[in-house]
Amino acid sequence: VMKQSYMAFSLGFCKLSVEECEKDPKILKDYFAEHSECPEYVVQEAIEGFVRNWETRCFWFNGEFLYAIANKAAVSTDDGVERIVTGDDIPEEFLENAKRIGREALKCLPECKTPDGQAVPMTLIRTDIGCSDTQIYDKDTRWDPTKRTFFLNEIEYGGTTYFIRHLKFDSMPLWGRLYAEKAREIHAKMQERAGEPKAKRARTSASSSQATPTKKPAAHKA
Repeated sequence: VMKQSYMAFSLGFCKLSVEECEKDPKILKDYFAEHSECPEYVVQEAIEGFVRNWETRCFWFNGEFLYAIANKAAVSTDDGVERIVTGDDIPEEFLENAKRIGREALKCLPECKTPDGQAVPMTLIRTDIGCSDTQIYDKDTRWDPTKRTFFLNEIEYGGTTYFIRHLKFDSMPLWGRLYAEKAREIHAKMQERAGEPKAKRARTSASSSQATPTKKPAAHKA
């Protein structure tokens, strides 16, 4: 598969084979001409598991799980039709593995900080977990083709698709509350810092990377 490095909504996504591109170089020539404004491209081995298995997308806020959706994108399915399930319709194996890997992925992210450099718990993060069940030919990959291997496909942040219209509950009040609370939290920390004497501010700056505990958002069944 090939896609633009800075891509969303499957724009510029193209599934090809080395054989057909070698046979007809015009395929790639036309692709690069159409997307000539893109500074770089991503070329990856196609994971056939995307055709058969759910890609499970977990939504996190303040490092806590909120809900998940699972889908098979239109660019992956044989008939070109996207399929989406939420809540209890997500198979448990896929949901639990997605949450497990997602939690580990969160640990790799840089700290979220206020404009004055104080650490705060992360806002919205979405972790997308794929599932492979066939032979992978990448030279550094040793996945067992006889069983399912779950893997981190990508990490997205606040500008991601929320899949709100597919959920089994109204998530708008949830997101409104979380973002309002986060804005107040950041404002309060900055106001507190602004009111500190300079000597105290210097003493506390070394520990500014430690996030202040916040109220955990409640997880929802989508």
